[in-house]
Amino acid sequence: MTVRLTHVVLKVRDLDRSIAFYGRFCGLEPVRDGRPKGHTVWLAPRRREAGLPAFVLVLYLTEVDCRIDHLGFQVEDRAEVDRIAADGERLGILAEPQFDGGGDIGYVTMLRDPDGHLVEFTAGQPLRGL
Repeated sequence: MTVRLTHVVLKVRDLDRSIAFYGRFCGLEPVRDGRPKGHTVWLAPRRREAGLPAFVLVLYLTEVDCRIDHLGFQVEDRAEVDRIAADGERLGILAEPQFDGGGDIGYVTMLRDPDGHLVEFTAGQPLRGL
């Protein structure tokens, strides 16, 4: 049996705020927009290759009654982690300042999205060979 992660669903209170956050910090853009009749918007990475995206993040407009631990995004380098942390601090959404966790962790910072979900940005996390 072949299994592939296809999506993660986040409960959000305001679709526009969440779309803006995930676009700005994670490079995601809407690929399916259920508004105004529906209550979900699907986001996928920008600059993706032809075909299906690697994953989609589904924003579900409803009461936020639960959270996941965190979403993790890989960025190009430490300077990008520093830029994201500085932006997050200016906006009052920095959850964890950048630090070098070494080994399996890499150089990391964490922000809180508009509904309090934690979003990790890391450079140097060794994902190959898993």
